[in-house]
Amino acid sequence: MYLSGLHMYLTGLHMYLSGLHMYLTGLHMYLTGLHMYLLGFMPVSVRFTHVSVRFTPVSVRFTPLPVRFMPVPVRFTPAPVRFTPAPVRFTPAPVRFTPAPVRFTPAPVRFTPAPVRFTPAPVRFTPAPVCLFRAWEEWAGLEQVEDYLSFLEYLLWVFTPLIIVFIVPFLIVILLYLSILFLHVYKRKNQLKEAYCNNLWDGARKTLAILWDGHGAIWHGYEVHGMEKIPDKGPALIVYYHGAIPIDYYYFLANVIIQKGRTCHSVADHFLFKIPGFKLLLEVFSVIHGPQEECVRALKNGHLLGISPGGVREALFSDETYPLLWGKRRGFAQVAIDSQVPVIPMFTQNVREGFRSLGTLRLFRWLYERFRLPIAPVYGGFPVKFRTFLGDPIPYDPNTTAAELAERVQQAVRSLIDRHQKIPGCILRALVERIYTKHKNN
Repeated sequence: MYLSGLHMYLTGLHMYLSGLHMYLTGLHMYLTGLHMYLLGFMPVSVRFTHVSVRFTPVSVRFTPLPVRFMPVPVRFTPAPVRFTPAPVRFTPAPVRFTPAPVRFTPAPVRFTPAPVRFTPAPVRFTPAPVCLFRAWEEWAGLEQVEDYLSFLEYLLWVFTPLIIVFIVPFLIVILLYLSILFLHVYKRKNQLKEAYCNNLWDGARKTLAILWDGHGAIWHGYEVHGMEKIPDKGPALIVYYHGAIPIDYYYFLANVIIQKGRTCHSVADHFLFKIPGFKLLLEVFSVIHGPQEECVRALKNGHLLGISPGGVREALFSDETYPLLWGKRRGFAQVAIDSQVPVIPMFTQNVREGFRSLGTLRLFRWLYERFRLPIAPVYGGFPVKFRTFLGDPIPYDPNTTAAELAERVQQAVRSLIDRHQKIPGCILRALVERIYTKHKNN
């Protein structure tokens, strides 16, 4: 049993030495990994020289153990001592031990860590903003942004002559149109002179009306059919279809000022009065925000009044099929009844092809219905043909209710749309109509 214990002791010592070897191996792997980690920073602008980590070979010195045994008469029955042959090999000599403490004086492990010599390479830092830009560039994966910019610069250099070649003729065309507009204004210089002699704002209104009329004639070939139905004197309520941008109504107002010498009052949405800088324009052209009492007052004073029952909802959410989004609005009909004035329906051909809205998207519809925010994007400005058609006036009838009058006016506007507008509207067809002047009468 004593020999068995000795065998187990030597086996444990062997395992201890093996563990020490594994520890030193792991330490070597750790330092190697640290070295590779430091080398991984070399692509950054900080440069390190090769880390020379010197390790002296670990000289683990074991002093020979003076194992002294007293010759003890070991008496045991010769039993077959069975144990697995361990890698520890020793000669079966007369082992004489003195059961003394085993003095295992481990020689000091001299691990002289060679000084890690970092030659302080001149760390070159570019200025802070550039460093931050480079770091952001690497983080965002835009390492090639300089190449892209240089490529764009090259394209700009190549196409600049072509751009200049095509822009100059375009500028000439613009100058020609401006000349035509000037001649359009100059043709009416006598009317302007007379208007400015009477009243300053009359002259300003007439000047802007001539400018808008010239713009409509040049860009859209604007025409008005049925202007004779607008009375030279006396009140009338004009009810019209609202386009994405009611530029056709602006042209109509200009023609009323020029041809009839009258100012047509208009009803606009509340948000228009909140736009900075619009107050003076709205005052000069007699735009009101639409209470029924104020509308009745304007009509009883003998003015013309223009109103669109669809308003902003029709402007943003109607489409090329030209639906009337009037809902159950009857206030305009009640205004006509209270004022005892006729109602004149009005519609402009291709008004939806000149400008269109993205209000059919659910998000913009929800924002308007929930918060009354008219923020649906509008696109267009195409030089399509505009023709404004005025229907037969609907006279005042004291026996007609507001609901019945509203229905009659809606049918009249719908009839104008069916008669003069091809549905669904097409921008290309409207552009062709800008040249081919024949229009749909039936």
